[in-house]
Amino acid sequence: MPPIDHHRKGRARLSLEDILNGPDEFGLLAVKAKEAGGGLPVEVTKFEEINTFIEQHGRVPASSGALSEKLLARRLNTYLHCPESHASLKPYDRYGLLSSAETETQPSADPVQPRVQSLSETENVTSLEDIFASEAFAALDQGEAALFEPVHVAFATPREIPEEIAQRRICKDFSVFEPLFKALHQGLQSGKIKTARFQRASQMRTGDAFILEGVLCLIDEVGERREDNQGRYDPRLRVIFENGTESNHLLQSLAKRLYQDENGRRIMRDPDSVEDAFNNITHKDQRAGQIYLVATKSEHPDLQGIPNLIKIGYTEQTVEERTKNAARETAFLEAPVKILASMECYNLNPRKFETLIHGFLHAQRLQITLIGQDGKKYHPQEWFSVPLETAREVVKRILDGSIVHYRMDNTRGQLVKKSAT
Repeated sequence: MPPIDHHRKGRARLSLEDILNGPDEFGLLAVKAKEAGGGLPVEVTKFEEINTFIEQHGRVPASSGALSEKLLARRLNTYLHCPESHASLKPYDRYGLLSSAETETQPSADPVQPRVQSLSETENVTSLEDIFASEAFAALDQGEAALFEPVHVAFATPREIPEEIAQRRICKDFSVFEPLFKALHQGLQSGKIKTARFQRASQMRTGDAFILEGVLCLIDEVGERREDNQGRYDPRLRVIFENGTESNHLLQSLAKRLYQDENGRRIMRDPDSVEDAFNNITHKDQRAGQIYLVATKSEHPDLQGIPNLIKIGYTEQTVEERTKNAARETAFLEAPVKILASMECYNLNPRKFETLIHGFLHAQRLQITLIGQDGKKYHPQEWFSVPLETAREVVKRILDGSIVHYRMDNTRGQLVKKSAT
């Protein structure tokens, strides 16, 4: 039948029978037998190797060929005499190998158990290839297919899976910590700050600093108490790094990294940190300096008759450094002084403090004009005629903010609490 002209007009439509009996122009009826895909049983995969051989050579494998062909011939012979495997292999039997075997095989009334004969009984073995190609060896191909089926096993792990993985992120309030890292670097370079090899995780506290992989880091916060799966104290931390990042390491995780780092170091705390902790001073509190109270040793006649003459001052240095040249400074009445008291202060605005002191003790402030060693007049500042205990209490009340509830009794020169109104 000639090819069907699909573009002709005016012709009667062809019947379904004419179409089916006509030539298969588009190869619609060239259907191939099912081929094996991935994930199939081992015996199907091995059967496909026989099909591939037939497609390449146009014949079934022979036992007289090369070693690979002998193995395929033995395998085919095993399949042909193993009816139990025909059901799973038939969908892939593109060349009717199993069908011909079934027509030749008749069921026996008294089946006999097959016996694998030894090599010496059946074949003349002269080489290793003969062993591989033997019928006895071919029987080994038919192992238990279930052994090769993938099995997914959930392995238990003794390690605890953390509820949250530590992440590095930008530290938004790094400006608070930057001066601390600068001070640490200065102390390390000068030798004033010491380090020690990291040893114990139990000694990690808020404010502790470390060197981890060459980078300074600081524990800013310790989270709620928790324990790991070994019962060890393991809270989550807020760790600040000198590069402007922060993380939320677990304590034991950070300790492990420090311990494994050959250069991991602990920054040794200053002995004064114990006193700071007692006074609720943390690593975030920035030291502003010292407020000091000194008395003059001047023998100037105009000063001799003034009772309780005290200077209340502020310095970012130590009091000893600030007063070592007192005899040459008009701020100290050009005379040596006696240090009465000093107090460390944090987060202090010095100018605001001086304004409050001068305003609160205005009536007790020294009002005098003196002639300096250079012959010029000067007016002493920060000098007050007030008892030492009163001066100390005024400073204390200004620092803790409670000064608003007090006033000065100028008659007695004492600090008294304001009456409720």
